[in-house]
Amino acid sequence: MNLLKLSITRVMVAVAAIAFVVACDKGNEDIEKLPDLKLAIEVEDITTSTAKIKVTHELDAKNQWFGFVTDDTTTDAKSVVEAAIAGGIDSQDLHRSKQYITLLEELTPDTSYRYIATGVTAEGVQYGEITEVEFKTLKEAGSEEEVYNGMRRNDAWTVMYVGKDNLDGVEYDHVVRVVSTDNNPYAITLVYADAYDPYQLKDLADAMLVDLKSYLAEYNQQNGTSFAFADMLYTGNGADPFDLDPGVYRALAVGFTAEGEVSGMFAVSDKFEVEEQMASPAYTAWLGEWTIEGQNGAVNNVVIKKHHANRSFTMTGWEGFNDLEVEVEYNAELDAMFFYSQLVAEQYDLGEEYGKADIYLFAGDKDGYYYDNKDGDYYIAIAGVLDDGKRAIVRYGVNVPGYPKFTQMFFMADIDGKLYTFTAEDALPSFIAEMSKPQ
Repeated sequence: MNLLKLSITRVMVAVAAIAFVVACDKGNEDIEKLPDLKLAIEVEDITTSTAKIKVTHELDAKNQWFGFVTDDTTTDAKSVVEAAIAGGIDSQDLHRSKQYITLLEELTPDTSYRYIATGVTAEGVQYGEITEVEFKTLKEAGSEEEVYNGMRRNDAWTVMYVGKDNLDGVEYDHVVRVVSTDNNPYAITLVYADAYDPYQLKDLADAMLVDLKSYLAEYNQQNGTSFAFADMLYTGNGADPFDLDPGVYRALAVGFTAEGEVSGMFAVSDKFEVEEQMASPAYTAWLGEWTIEGQNGAVNNVVIKKHHANRSFTMTGWEGFNDLEVEVEYNAELDAMFFYSQLVAEQYDLGEEYGKADIYLFAGDKDGYYYDNKDGDYYIAIAGVLDDGKRAIVRYGVNVPGYPKFTQMFFMADIDGKLYTFTAEDALPSFIAEMSKPQ
């Protein structure tokens, strides 16, 4: 029997547990007075080496119980518990919580386990029901079986991250290439390496299919074209550029049919890392404290900090909120910052009167209308360097026909499905707004 390492985590998917009653061997009067503790166990999010466990019961939290994992799936649970108690119980396996969530780690791939839990006194006497749940860890990717929930690895595709490369005469920093020896169509995408799970690939493929079809419909409508779904896919060799923040990734080729269905084929690259860049002098010049004065005379002091060098910033202090961070894009070619609509904070505490609310950054136009992001995030304004060296914020889309004429940006709180602002309109800097270092 192996008692394996436990650590707390979140819970997602439930699997039924089984329980049975075992009578105590010791039959004195004190033991007979022990409560009839009934524990419920759920096992969730099973991977090759981890599984998430949730244990609950309905009695008082003072009732102590013992829980552990074992790869012995044949010996009856009562005997396993007795052996564990006789061998000495590790204090980390003793609990009083009525709702306990833990992550079993360092499990062996493709192996069956049981998690067993029961009441136990300080003297090591077992009481109540013994509850157990059996589960099996997943096989490792690369094992003999290369089919995962209906997605089959296609050995005819080799996916590679090549970094800097030239595509159609344009230089890109991050390029993924696929070398294919068959004619099965595919699209290319990326995932963070720690989020890659071959058993979740079908869900990824389904989501990609929805996005590809939506993009195709929108493109054809806006441009008066009639491209087919097959026109969005590669057959043979293919390559795509990506705009990547620092991080560790995997690239994927995901198969689709020309008719617009998931084909069930995939291939995946090795892990690769995109490292943080050295901040350029132009990027660094945007950092620090700034006073923003709107065309209407309203003033707001903000602090701009590095997020990803030469790629993005964070801004605090807008509308006086020093604990709300707004992400701001940076375009190195233009030496400009781009403000865009976004979810700034989830369940932000607004105090006893209003409780917690999601906080968004939205924009308003000259007619007093605000624009939410139900149809996706949008650009609000651009901060750039003028010819005289001064810096200013102007509305986005000045030269884009039909783009909303934004005049201000502001936080909005979603309280019970309704959106509320924090600051009066005349106290928000309006565009065009000047940026200067505070004196």
